[in-house]
Amino acid sequence: MAGALLLMAVTACSSDADHDHSTGAVDISNAIYVGGVTDEALERLLDVTPKDDARQAIVVDSPDLSEPLPADIAATFEFHLASQAMRTPGPRKGAARHRASHWQRAWHEVVRGLSPVSVAHAHGTPYNGTAYYLVVTDADAQTLLQVFTPQTSYQPEADAWHRLADAKQPLKLGITSAFFEDNDIPADGGPFVGGTFEFRIE
Repeated sequence: MAGALLLMAVTACSSDADHDHSTGAVDISNAIYVGGVTDEALERLLDVTPKDDARQAIVVDSPDLSEPLPADIAATFEFHLASQAMRTPGPRKGAARHRASHWQRAWHEVVRGLSPVSVAHAHGTPYNGTAYYLVVTDADAQTLLQVFTPQTSYQPEADAWHRLADAKQPLKLGITSAFFEDNDIPADGGPFVGGTFEFRIE
């Protein structure tokens, strides 16, 4: 009986810790999730130090960040990988050798189901594919906006844009990317430093 109570207490504590949505020094409780990405995938991205790889550098297509952005209309940030023009459509290089077999996936699901701590992480279908973590900070390096998305464009909601406009300028947009397989990042999947881009809203 005592053992069961201890297990329940440990599980409860683990669940509380899991739901605070903080990873180390990074608080992602206010992060915005777009598309099929998950908080587990974002936590995995934040657990690993991003790598510098010129092929994974990000180019911001729009808006023109060299000019102040208008405060009354939220800009749509559109970007792409610097190496994208050199790529041809097809399977991601190296992805096949990292893809788990049917039996490996089945065993993984069984283990997750038996673990009491893993229940707190079961927030939906695990994410597969490339995703981008966008972070906007103010002139004092305070985080104002966090977005996790599989898309290469994002337009903040009006209220979020107004908060950015009211913040201490200039602002910085940081972008990190990673490739995921069932919320995990394979050896060659990153995360990668995309770049940091300064801009102003006036």
